[in-house]
Amino acid sequence: MIAELFSAFLQWLSLVFIFTFHNYLKALTVVKLGDDTPKRAGLLSLNPIIHADLIGTVILPLFLIFLRTPIIFGWPRPVPIDYHRLKDIKKSSLIISLVSIFSYFFIAFIGYMLYKLILLLPLPSNFEVLIFLFKSIFFISAFFGFLNLIPIPPLDLGIALLILLKKDMEEINRYSFYGVFVILILFLSGLITYLFHPFIKFLISLL
Repeated sequence: MIAELFSAFLQWLSLVFIFTFHNYLKALTVVKLGDDTPKRAGLLSLNPIIHADLIGTVILPLFLIFLRTPIIFGWPRPVPIDYHRLKDIKKSSLIISLVSIFSYFFIAFIGYMLYKLILLLPLPSNFEVLIFLFKSIFFISAFFGFLNLIPIPPLDLGIALLILLKKDMEEINRYSFYGVFVILILFLSGLITYLFHPFIKFLISLL
């Protein structure tokens, strides 16, 4: 029982790390593109408390982890963006969406490399904690990367496509509002698990 609780905690810790680093990279991108709103909001920090959302980072993920669901879902605190302060609204918005997707795959890659490194080193058995932690970072971050490749706003690729279709931010926000319900239906119906089954098998084959 204690071992299961500790494993659940490590999974949640992985998610917190992923959301923190992802949000930091996204906030940094926004600032570099001309809007200092994330900086003024304090998001140019690697402090996980700043990036945590009570429901999306704590309550919902822990609930799903303890239910032993095959897929963990959640979200960090949204990065505030004043799009009118960006140098080029269309181009900058597209870059932000793409960086957001890339950051998840980048974090997954780092987790995978650290996982492989730990396996190669002649370390004592108590380092199995790190093996599980890095493997969790790899799996969870890769999942969020692929999840955001679904072309439904507010997922990043959905937003990027709307930008390419020259939709303004009001239209994008309206589509995103309805998109949330579509995503919830995908999760509640189990369709998301079915869609990601080949992807999960692929990740397992890499280990």
